Amino acid sequence: MECEQCQYGGVTGRGYHHGALAEAMVDCALAAVRERGAEQVSLRAIAQALDVSPSAAYNHFADKDALLLAVGECGLAALDERMARALAAHPAGSDEAARRRFAGLGRAYLAFAVEDPHLFRLVFGPICMKAGDLPGDRGPYIKLCAALDDLEARGLLVAGTREGLDITVWGATHGVASLMVDGLLPVDAGDALIESFARLLLRDPGDW
Repeated sequence: MECEQCQYGGVTGRGYHHGALAEAMVDCALAAVRERGAEQVSLRAIAQALDVSPSAAYNHFADKDALLLAVGECGLAALDERMARALAAHPAGSDEAARRRFAGLGRAYLAFAVEDPHLFRLVFGPICMKAGDLPGDRGPYIKLCAALDDLEARGLLVAGTREGLDITVWGATHGVASLMVDGLLPVDAGDALIESFARLLLRDPGDW
């Protein structure tokens, strides 16, 4: 689904293409989440903003959580796009490029959290992720695993560290991101995390 931002309450007179009400609802809810947070989203308010009846809205989404789940997929896609750009910024086949791709993925994740905190909370909150889940089949996690595999194949990782390292790196990065979003760590804590990864995981940290 292509996700485009609209202003919550700013679309009236059926301002969407005929037959695309579900997409318009997701767009409108996405804007609301980004501005105020998921807890402030109301299915009825979204319907009112789009000038349709609540029953028409419920034909597409059974409840608020179903709508927010669709918004969360947009958020995950936005994170994946950020991480793809980070990889594309260092396309060379050198060891230095491999190190920078790995660091870039972490920075992209942290930037998404800081710049889009409400959406970050939704994507990794209980509505979109169930207890015990890992996003193993999702784009961002696949990119992380591929970057770590590349480092290992090049002999850049400290010997014996690859197994389970994806969980460790994701957990640490997500934890720091969450603390930054909650104001419990300064924004520059993200740089400290990336630098610590270099010292702990790489045989030769090189130039990040």
